[in-house]
Amino acid sequence: MAALGVASAAATLLNEHRLRLVLRPDGDGFTRVEPLPRRPSQAHRMLIGRNPQQALALIPSLYPISGKAHRAAAAAAMGTLQPDRGRNVWIDQRPLLLERVHEHLLPLHRDWPLCMAQAPDPRTMQDIDMTVRALDAPRSESHALAALRDLVEARTLGMPAREFLQIDSADALLRWAREHDACTPARFIAWLARQPLTLGPATLPPPLGVPAAGELAARLLGDPTQEFETNPSWHGSCRETGPWARLQHRPLLRDLAQGAAHVSAPLLARFAARLLELAETLLAWVGEADMPLTMKAAAGMGLADTARGLLAYGVELDHGARVARCLILAPAQWNFHPQGTAVQLLRSVPWSSPSQAARTASLVMCAVDPFVRCDFALPGAPAA
Repeated sequence: MAALGVASAAATLLNEHRLRLVLRPDGDGFTRVEPLPRRPSQAHRMLIGRNPQQALALIPSLYPISGKAHRAAAAAAMGTLQPDRGRNVWIDQRPLLLERVHEHLLPLHRDWPLCMAQAPDPRTMQDIDMTVRALDAPRSESHALAALRDLVEARTLGMPAREFLQIDSADALLRWAREHDACTPARFIAWLARQPLTLGPATLPPPLGVPAAGELAARLLGDPTQEFETNPSWHGSCRETGPWARLQHRPLLRDLAQGAAHVSAPLLARFAARLLELAETLLAWVGEADMPLTMKAAAGMGLADTARGLLAYGVELDHGARVARCLILAPAQWNFHPQGTAVQLLRSVPWSSPSQAARTASLVMCAVDPFVRCDFALPGAPAA
């Protein structure tokens, strides 16, 4: 029965990574977005009543996406509440970096081709899975590390990661895309730049950054209504989290943010941020660059940076040291907030026809978070 409960919770979680939106013309040539009601994942309820060891063992089976980050954030939160460990919470961050590399590679080779109406390359998808599994093993072989570098540098970037990080302008990015069109991500960037996208003005949320864990704990755990968990805001406004928010000050992303030469700049910037972070994370994982800070903790609070954005766990233990309360603030709660980045970009989509609006909306969703699937209902067209 317990196994059935876990399977049901995981299936529910995957379903909760689907959004349903109604898109309509707003009367001014752009798109009105009507998000249908959503709620945070309830899979974490399976942790209530378990001791920390039991809860941490269960988490990876509950969260098929960013499972290691979920476990690490929960471990950090629980560790601060245990007297014998509260002063010495340590999490090995290398598995989190490998998970981040994996979760960047997947959409680059799975979702970006689909945006161009092309099929993903099955060999590449298989190689990504096999390589990450090999490196995840207790004793990974040197050939698996070489295979990962080949996947990232030869088959994704078309050049060494350190060289890719030298790309510092929109023009340089498009030149890279043209010169490396044998690589799917480069072909996609070149394709995107050619699309007749004319996004309207959009007021996008500022980046979240990495908030003080103690302050975030007070907001998340101190809210009896759970409104902060459902529709979070930080210092008075919704925020964006994810690769663009973390890397916004890089020269390439600053240049794209100006957007003078490319009407699809907000989308290009977010796709480019994923490529930059993939290169940076690979170098950190192989020890050729400083390891980025991916974890923070405070009393009852654990934070982990994932490929999708900041993940936060708020935990309370009862007197028997069992989980009495567990709240999770996932990246989607920020980015798909009613005033969040996804909705604001969707509102900037020109309404020329339902089918064209749906195609552009799909690109927006992929740019913000490719792990969240979206079903669009459009007047005059079947659901997309």
